Amino acid sequence: MTEYTVSLQAYAKAVLHCAKHPWTTVHGLFLAEKKDGRIRFVDAVPLAHNWTNLTPMFDVALQQVQQYAKAKGLTVSGYYVAYEDTKATQLSASGPLLAKALVDADESAVAFVVDAKKLAPGSSKAALVPYVFADPQWKEQSNGFAEAGKGGAAGTKGASFVLENNRILAATRKLVDERAEVFVYDFDEHMDDVSLDWLQNSALSELIRTT
Repeated sequence: MTEYTVSLQAYAKAVLHCAKHPWTTVHGLFLAEKKDGRIRFVDAVPLAHNWTNLTPMFDVALQQVQQYAKAKGLTVSGYYVAYEDTKATQLSASGPLLAKALVDADESAVAFVVDAKKLAPGSSKAALVPYVFADPQWKEQSNGFAEAGKGGAAGTKGASFVLENNRILAATRKLVDERAEVFVYDFDEHMDDVSLDWLQNSALSELIRTT
């Protein structure tokens, strides 16, 4: 059984990326550390809000993220997407192909669709719908996320998902309310202005750390 844990840094960056571009599809990657059969997503790297297909642009961005992760002793083990249609929670369009590119390098890689309904104030559920690749397709984990501190029921390939602690949802809501999304930059924006820190998003990372 593999337990996937999502940290505040990873969860908040993904949500804030969505908040910055609410009218379009956005996607990004999760970086993980692995130990004793557990995979902890410690950070997120926002990829794009303009292009959402498997293109040379995606290949270039993925290679840079993989190099960055390797230098940090991490792996690129997660893909997230939030669709323009806020009701969509199925991994569709080019999402399966983009996520499969991670599986080709790391068989434990998983995918998440952001469920916009669970981003509403007062929601007590993680806004990530997990998917696990069971060749030849991605399968939604119907059991979703377990409560922090409690072991989740194993789904496809023995996978379970949990937020790292109980304050993640409230802390992320606070960051959204404070308009912290202005500090998040993705690869698209970096291509327009190479001075933008899209891999680390250092200013945002510090803001999340102190929230």
